Amino acid sequence: MLVLDDEDGRSTALAGDLHRRLERLGVYERERRPWLPHLTVVRFRERPRLAPPLPALGAFGPSDAALYHSVLRSTGAQYEVLETFALGGT
Repeated sequence: MLVLDDEDGRSTALAGDLHRRLERLGVYERERRPWLPHLTVVRFRERPRLAPPLPALGAFGPSDAALYHSVLRSTGAQYEVLETFALGGT
């Protein structure tokens, strides 16, 4: 997971708005911990015994975001893209 800067708070505001809308629909229960702007790079079923060095990423501006529906199955998570959004980055 890469934790992202949210200097102007726009990502946190967007997540808060989305959480409120989903709660009103009755399809989401907000977590007790604060939302953390991040990018999930890889998931493991069990914690790996790895400590790879992180590459130098530099600054970037995401151009798109997607809303996924995640269904956990015995074979692993399956993700379905529900909606995509243009963010205006490069």
